[in-house]
Amino acid sequence: MRADDLIQHVDSIATYSPPLHDGTVNRRLVDPAIGAGIEVIQGRLAPGGTASRHKHKDAWQIILVQSGRARVSLGDDVVQEVGPGTVIRIPPMMPHQVEILGEETAELIVIYNPPVGPDGFIPA
Repeated sequence: MRADDLIQHVDSIATYSPPLHDGTVNRRLVDPAIGAGIEVIQGRLAPGGTASRHKHKDAWQIILVQSGRARVSLGDDVVQEVGPGTVIRIPPMMPHQVEILGEETAELIVIYNPPVGPDGFIPA
């Protein structure tokens, strides 16, 4: 691996929109291909954006809300409004949904362990 691949400005990292997510632009800060055993994402969800109800077969998902507000649904009972500084821990196979509230873009750091890749989103 070259040193140029190890130090990058975030704007130089390719963007993508994950399955079952509307209004979402992600960048893989730690790509599963490097073999670190985790996947780390910078996510930006536009006002009104949603991560439709889904789950991940084998992966824990950890979300750190950096800006914006959202309504998070976990399983069948937990619905909570969250904002900056909130950490959300989602175990494998737990259905979850995120809806962005208000007019501010939400910025998140998302960690998957193990990495989920593009096929790891299961409608719930």
